[in-house]
Amino acid sequence: MVVFGEYDMSNRFFVEAGQISGDSISIVGEELTHLQRVLRLQVGATVVVCDGTGKEYQAVLREVGRELALAEIISAADSVVEPRLRITLVQALPKADKMDFIVQKGTELGIHEFLPVITERTIVRLRPDKAQRRVERWQRIAQEAAKQSQRAVIPKVGMPVTWQEGLSKYKEKHGAILGLFPWESARGKHLRDVLLQAWGPSDGRYPLEAWICIGPEGGWSPEEAKAAELAHLIPLSLGSRILRTETAGMVVAALVLYASGDLG
Repeated sequence: MVVFGEYDMSNRFFVEAGQISGDSISIVGEELTHLQRVLRLQVGATVVVCDGTGKEYQAVLREVGRELALAEIISAADSVVEPRLRITLVQALPKADKMDFIVQKGTELGIHEFLPVITERTIVRLRPDKAQRRVERWQRIAQEAAKQSQRAVIPKVGMPVTWQEGLSKYKEKHGAILGLFPWESARGKHLRDVLLQAWGPSDGRYPLEAWICIGPEGGWSPEEAKAAELAHLIPLSLGSRILRTETAGMVVAALVLYASGDLG
């Protein structure tokens, strides 16, 4: 159990900004169920509440009812847990329940957003209704992992899009963004060299955001790799060994966060 001052950090809840009014916070829905039935908290218990923007509130429960719980804010501060670098993991949909693992561990690492994509060699094909249910499941996994790792923000899990749609989203980005495209057939550039260049000696301008694009079990097609280059993503090698799709994103994210000073 991790305690922040007198506050048990395991008693952690996420609310919408509209649930905070003055010095009062309303806890409802699934978070209320967790508070009552799992943690069995009573009036007077101390809690940590996050509003999803990176701010944390230390609070005390003043009322616990069937429809809502009310907590009084004692103090508030910006979280020091969230990485300064915002990472989007563009993940080709993997087989079975591998995406569960990717979302859970990626959230623990500090990934800001997950964008599932459908590629030429993607095996999984989801109907819209099934895709919606999967995304809702992944979002719940992200929330649980955010609590466990004491994050102040729940990563967003987007609806699956095509690779071309994903590239369009990337091209809409502006500013200091690092786009990484690990590919087993990449020649020349290695991840280490790219990271040394991005966070090595410079004029003080460093990436504020990174996109990591991970292919499916069958790998990227040459056409997809060409499209990535045209979008100004950086094709790069991760070394002589081929990593599984559920491993590659975690390795790259960890190394990028380490290079940026947000891990280790």
